[in-house]
Amino acid sequence: MLAICLLLATLGSEPSETDKPKTDFRPDLFRTLVNPACSHCIDESRSQAGALQNDDRVLCWIRGKYEGGAIPYRWFLVPYRVISDTYGVFVYDADAGFVRGYPASLDYRFHGWRNGVMVMRHQDGTLFDCLTGLAFEGPRKGEKLTPIPTLESDWGPWLKSNPGTVAYAMISKFQPLAAPRTLQLESQKTRPELDPRLDAEERVFGLIEGEATCAWPLSSFGERPEVRKITLGSKDALILWDARTRTACAFASETDGPDVKAVTLAVDLSDLDAPWVDQETGSRWSIVGRAVSGPRKGQTLRWLPGVMVKWFAWAAEYPKTSLENPPRVDTKALSK
Repeated sequence: MLAICLLLATLGSEPSETDKPKTDFRPDLFRTLVNPACSHCIDESRSQAGALQNDDRVLCWIRGKYEGGAIPYRWFLVPYRVISDTYGVFVYDADAGFVRGYPASLDYRFHGWRNGVMVMRHQDGTLFDCLTGLAFEGPRKGEKLTPIPTLESDWGPWLKSNPGTVAYAMISKFQPLAAPRTLQLESQKTRPELDPRLDAEERVFGLIEGEATCAWPLSSFGERPEVRKITLGSKDALILWDARTRTACAFASETDGPDVKAVTLAVDLSDLDAPWVDQETGSRWSIVGRAVSGPRKGQTLRWLPGVMVKWFAWAAEYPKTSLENPPRVDTKALSK
């Protein structure tokens, strides 16, 4: 069954002082990392043998030169929270439970929180919501940054499938820090009234397409790879779920580029590194939306701006979002 999530744009009067989002700006709390030296995942795995663990969480960008790269949380995202780089602007909001990537720039810095969600500041003074990319204050107010294709994964599986992708050089100045175990007070006190449909701390996979938004609890996904066929607004889409790394990612159900072709995926458990096979050609696809074997090898699916995030943050930014827990589809193994 197709899950249809519709959201109409809301129009209203200017909010009163009591209705305005709560903010706490602490630009000196975290120092932003700017344009760090680069290496490759395979090289860093050797130089950091014994330090980098297979289950180290990483933010991956999945398109562009070298077909993307991976940023280990403990070395770069936990201590800095915002990385302003020529590959992208990467943000990690530990309190709202999400990572995001935005177009490359050296001009963004960590700034604080609004609605419990992290804020970054451009050098021109514009403040941007790190989850939505919306400029809510400053000379560019109303503009919106377009997320670049990213996902969350674990170092071990990423390295196995993408050894030649980019990594930052883990030189001695970068010392790993454990992920925070408690909420940042400055973030917590700016949270708005909670949406009772889910527990505030529960993580969801949120997706936006035009004016339509929808969220799926991560707990609704299983212990095997899945593909969910959905319709968001008027667009068909696929949500891929890698159970090994607890990674969700969304794509249009068609190839990217000028020669667009339909792609219908089903799960084949005979290769857990690329467990999705298209019914049109028998090509095998990985979680990054790239065909790794078969007639379509090298082709990609068009990434959609989905994000894994805590429910309170998604609902705060998209208060009229739909919340879905549809039946799983196409998860029966084609072979064992």
